[in-house]
This record gives sequence, C-alpha cells and structure tokens, in this order.
Amino acid sequence: MSEFTSADLKAAAEEAGMIFPPFVLDQLVAAIDAGKHVILTGPPGTGKTTLAYLASEVARRAMFCTGYLPTTATTEWTTFETIGGLQPTAEGLIFRPGLFVEAIENGRWLVIDELNRSNFDRAFGQLFTVLSGSAVVLPFKRKGRTHPISLVPAGVPEPADTDPIRVPASWRIVATMNVFDKNLLFEMSYALMRRFAFIEVPTPPEDAYRELLRGRGAIVERLLPLRQFSDLGPAVYLDAARYAARRSRDAITESRLLYEVFYAYFLPQFEGMEERRAMTLYRTIAEHLDPPEQLEAQRTIGDVLGVELVV
Repeated sequence: MSEFTSADLKAAAEEAGMIFPPFVLDQLVAAIDAGKHVILTGPPGTGKTTLAYLASEVARRAMFCTGYLPTTATTEWTTFETIGGLQPTAEGLIFRPGLFVEAIENGRWLVIDELNRSNFDRAFGQLFTVLSGSAVVLPFKRKGRTHPISLVPAGVPEPADTDPIRVPASWRIVATMNVFDKNLLFEMSYALMRRFAFIEVPTPPEDAYRELLRGRGAIVERLLPLRQFSDLGPAVYLDAARYAARRSRDAITESRLLYEVFYAYFLPQFEGMEERRAMTLYRTIAEHLDPPEQLEAQRTIGDVLGVELVV
C-alpha cells in the first residue's frame, strides 16, 4: 500500500478540470489518514460529489481500496438497504447484503451522495457500533454457512461462533451534504456525528470562475453577478457554459442564448426568493437581454418563483 497524499489528490482534481481551495484537499487527506469517515458539506455545484469520487479513485491507486460504490441516500433507507436482510428466492430465504456490507466485502469505499436525505438512525442501525470500532453480530446467515454474520473492524477480535466479515482499516465512507440542509445536522444523533469528520467545500474565488469559463461558453461569465443571490458553485456555471457552447452554433442572438441559459440552469436555484429580491434578480439579468427576452424573463421569473413583478 502506497501513500494517499494531497499532491496526488490535487493532481487528480486538476486533471478533471476542478478547482478546490487547497486547504479542502489537505483536510480531506488528513481526515482519511486519521482514520475518519468524511462528510463533505457546501453549496450546490461546488464539486462535492466529484471530489468524493476523485478521492476514492486516488485511494484505489494507492491500494487503499479496490474502487468505490456510489449511491444516493433516500428517505426510504432502512438497515435492509444499508446492512442487508433476508430476500425470498426460488431456493428460499437468503441473505442479501446491503450497500455497506457489499462495499466492505468487495474492498470498495462507499460514496453516499446527499446523505441528509436519509433517516440517519433508522438507516445506520448496527453500523453505529461498527463505525465506532466494535464488532457486531447480525441476525442473518450467509448461504451455506452455519453461523450468523458478524461485522468486525480491523484489529478487533471476531465474536465466537460467527461468520466474520472484516472491515479493512483503510475502508472509508465519503458522503456529501448540501450546506442548505445544514439544519439537518442537528437531526443526526451525536453518536453518528462523532464518527465523521465534516469538511466544508466552499465556492472558489471569482477569478477561478473566470478561468473555468474561458472558451466558447465564456458568454456565461456575464451571469456571474447572479452569485449575489445564491452562493452558486462552479459546476452550475460549467454546465451552463457547455450548453452555451453548443447552442451558439445555432446562430441565435446573444440575448436569446443568455435567456435560455438563465432559465435552464439558474432560475431553479432561486426558488423561495421573495418579491423584492426577485425584482432585483430580474433587473440583473434584464440588462443583458433584448426587449423580447426581457418580457420572457419577467414572465418566467414571476411564474417559477411565484411572485408578481411590476416593471
């Protein structure tokens, strides 16, 4: 096993065209080296999920794992989805491993997007015990085995008369959570919170956006003032720039192009905005539009945000 380093993670991020504040990558590497699972928090579009994938890929190259298992948390998660349970088959009831057990058995890190969607205590169950460094015995047996399954952290003796699944010392969970859902942190039990290191992935400085937007989609740079209304991450702008680069081949006006980009990629980000700020939002985008698109922007901002704009 080689080292999992900040330099390797930085190189992987640069190769993927991603820009993160240096301290974010350093924190992530330090947390993993310190034996912690990680929750990445921050505004939408800051690259949290991409960073989780990059970290897992760098860990694979360093032989910390064989790869990663990506999933998205849901409100329906129970221990059946995470740990596993009995599933009827033609041969009778057999144990079907859940996401956590499957990842552990295959030596893959588990990357959980939008962890805040889950009901933490209901979904994690016996995993609290495992994540805190103690073995746990599950009420299930694998096919052809006579003893119940136990999940056993590295360095911990396996319980007697069990069928152990060992958790490698290098195994990690890397999860993401939007900063706008940070109030849900307080719904997490303390027992779960202390098993993770929380690392914020903030938006980069504006010059980083301008660097990323160079090229055919650079027209989207005109929409950077929209960040005053919501702390939009660079991924939102990069998606918009790709669309703008493609749509610009269709010989439409810049006004039409900017309106389409605004409606498709930015307007949904402002849901819940009150009327006065919505009016300021309209004026901000309208200065880049011709009269026909100004009328469309006035109408759609009113419809989508549920406000009445008087221009």
